[in-house]
Amino acid sequence: MDVVYVSEWEKQDQGRSYCLSTPYVCSWSCRNVLAFAGPVQGPWSDTSLVRPIHVVDPDRPWDVHSFSTQHGEDIVALQWDPSGTQLLSAERFGEVKLWCMKDYLVNDWQLVTSVDLDGEEIVTLQWLHIGGRLTLNNMNMSSAVFSDKITHQSYAPSLSEFGGKASNGWVAVTATGMVYITALSKDNTPTTVSECLGNVRSRVVVADVAFTVKGFVIVALSDGNSMSPVKFYKLKLRNVNDKCTMHIEPLPSFFLRCAVDPNKKDKYTNVTHVKFEHREGVEQVVVVVSGANASTIEVWGLRNEPVTLHKIFQPQAPAGKQPMAVKWGSLTTIADRPLVTALAVPKLPVQSSNLVESKGYDTKFFNGSALAIAFQDGNIHLVQRLTLHTLAMFSLDTWQRGLDESMAKRQRLSLFRYLSCCELSGTCCGLMGVDPGGRLYVFRLTPSLTQNVDPVLPIRHVVSLLEYCMLSGWDCWDVLLVVGPGMVESVIDKLTDNYSQQSPALQQIYLSKFVAIKAALYRLTNNGGGKSADCYAKLLLNAISSSLKALLRPTQLGSQGRGPAEKLAMLCSKERETDLDKVMINLETKEFVIEPATLQSLQQLVQWVGDFTLYLLSLLPTQQGMPNRVGSTLLRDTQFLQMLRELLVMVRIWGLIKSSCLPVFTATSDNLDSLQLLFKLLTKAWICAKEERLSSDWDDSLVDECCLLPSRMMVPNLDSPPPAEGITARPQSKQPILVQVGSAPSQMTSHMMSFPTSDPMWRSGGEHLSHDIVRRVHLGVSPAEDVKQCSRCSSTSLLKSFAKTSAQKAWDQRWARQCLCGGQWRKVTEDDD
Repeated sequence: MDVVYVSEWEKQDQGRSYCLSTPYVCSWSCRNVLAFAGPVQGPWSDTSLVRPIHVVDPDRPWDVHSFSTQHGEDIVALQWDPSGTQLLSAERFGEVKLWCMKDYLVNDWQLVTSVDLDGEEIVTLQWLHIGGRLTLNNMNMSSAVFSDKITHQSYAPSLSEFGGKASNGWVAVTATGMVYITALSKDNTPTTVSECLGNVRSRVVVADVAFTVKGFVIVALSDGNSMSPVKFYKLKLRNVNDKCTMHIEPLPSFFLRCAVDPNKKDKYTNVTHVKFEHREGVEQVVVVVSGANASTIEVWGLRNEPVTLHKIFQPQAPAGKQPMAVKWGSLTTIADRPLVTALAVPKLPVQSSNLVESKGYDTKFFNGSALAIAFQDGNIHLVQRLTLHTLAMFSLDTWQRGLDESMAKRQRLSLFRYLSCCELSGTCCGLMGVDPGGRLYVFRLTPSLTQNVDPVLPIRHVVSLLEYCMLSGWDCWDVLLVVGPGMVESVIDKLTDNYSQQSPALQQIYLSKFVAIKAALYRLTNNGGGKSADCYAKLLLNAISSSLKALLRPTQLGSQGRGPAEKLAMLCSKERETDLDKVMINLETKEFVIEPATLQSLQQLVQWVGDFTLYLLSLLPTQQGMPNRVGSTLLRDTQFLQMLRELLVMVRIWGLIKSSCLPVFTATSDNLDSLQLLFKLLTKAWICAKEERLSSDWDDSLVDECCLLPSRMMVPNLDSPPPAEGITARPQSKQPILVQVGSAPSQMTSHMMSFPTSDPMWRSGGEHLSHDIVRRVHLGVSPAEDVKQCSRCSSTSLLKSFAKTSAQKAWDQRWARQCLCGGQWRKVTEDDD
């Protein structure tokens, strides 16, 4: 466990202390976007913002977007929704606001709706469960089959509409013992119902919410007094005539161990934290009880215990079966610890036996099996969730003493040496925290935390987490934090081997996500720039191929046979004919007829296919002895080359319908058939790759013709993926990166993604900013229209779509949520220029 970076604000008044009584709140989304909010008076320089929320991509912590919430009181709760695009904020006295990204821009937020809970003080806030979940089985990590280690569980939604569809909404518990359920309609109109927990309203200081597999909502709460019991309630929600109804049932409660111990009941008096150990698990709960200078942590779990019956009831009991009752029992207790300031529970759903956790997890760390606890003395402990055995520890006090040189600065920062709030990432590979001074910390949690661990285990663990991200749609940036440069090749080999063993249908479904993960992994190595660029080219070509093939329709719509795209793929997989026109003879060209206006609107995509094919073939003679060069992996990828051949055949047919949709090449001879030449060379390269020939064994005629290709046709300059500029672009180091909000660190761009300037594919630095990576058009040096930029790779695209045809609109919509690399879009403002 070590700190990756620390991001702090540029303080306007260096002598002013920002350590205020109101704590910070934070949240980490499944798309790896961080959000945090603090007191009304904070270190940020923009005083015009009213109780702002700060949103930041963790890969670029210096680029923080803050927006005003206009809350009347301090924000006490922040919660991302399961999709990572909407954010809930709640002020202290009853106002809850729902925010969403406008046009999926991470730095442009708009208010969706707001709800006032009658001025009630909000204690906890949580999104309702929408049903279903993917569970990672830690006991089957060695299996190559996805379904063996990642299983889908049928979780019932908390609130269902007609037909069983999950209803979106949230649940809030207030300080007077009230629970509020807010359901959202299709147009985001809120409907709120409230009930009292228990027979009478009572004081609530801390509370938490979890969900069961049957769709029940479980609420745990305490009045803050260690002598009082920790109570539990079950909420059953139903939708009757478009109105939400709620039935509340009390559950067994328990008294804390410190309350019955005469040596501790006067020492630990205040319950400060009550947390279920997972949002979807109600079997264990963690309770923190604090005194003046110390805290005790208790873990309680549900267990079945036999019930002793009176003798008059025993004859009625079934023979051989003793009645059982579910009761709370104490599992683990640790006492005499410093004051606990923050507690983070895992989000990753894991499936493993409690016996393995209690015995084997003391020396091994599996994500989803540990809690993060921050203490007031500056220590942060990663503990096993059942035994509370310390797996790793980090000291902010020791780390900051090594940074601060002046005694005056040490005294001023002494109040900041602990975390006010913290939260684990989705895969539990990262931990974020904010101290009372507004500093943002991001920690790396490595898969193995001890030396006595099988060296293969971290590789399997990382691969399992990447596969989970692939299947669930989560962003994998936090997993990349724990992948060192020496692990990349082993992780990619294992990931590729597991992927190849899945069914062809499953491979096709997750192809884009799989290639994107490989591209991100290659960017972590010193010489992986070429292979990463190949992955991005494969991503783009696969998207173009699927979009263009989706336009094809069979002549007989009711036909049960193969469609035109399937017929073309089967023909190109078997046909070794190098003559493009002879291949077309075997196809029914009527099935490839498309409206001319549609073809013309997609001409830029067709142009990119032709330009990339020409560039790739021009690189073939230079591939010998250079396995990391751009295009080296693509020239050995039979699937990629076959996809190019299929597209060239389609383009040839479409050229007969509308010649202006054909790619434009600059040839030295007017009689040169450019498409025919490219198809012939591409077919020969495909045959060599299919026969698994080495680059030294390629046909001499193929190499000679490719050497002459630049003299017959002008090879275009294709725009490169921009250099990686984020945190993951830097090699892993034990020394954290210190960044300041609003000021990008110098030399942050890594050499890992630098490309040789002699390579004709890549333009000189900075020119990628004038190219639309989605529509493949040039925007000029100063685009006249508003543009958006990827928060990860800095690629740009037009903010507004000018598409006129349905095919063009579908292509633009494909990349509306995220960039080609998987990063979030952000709107480029005047301050960025």
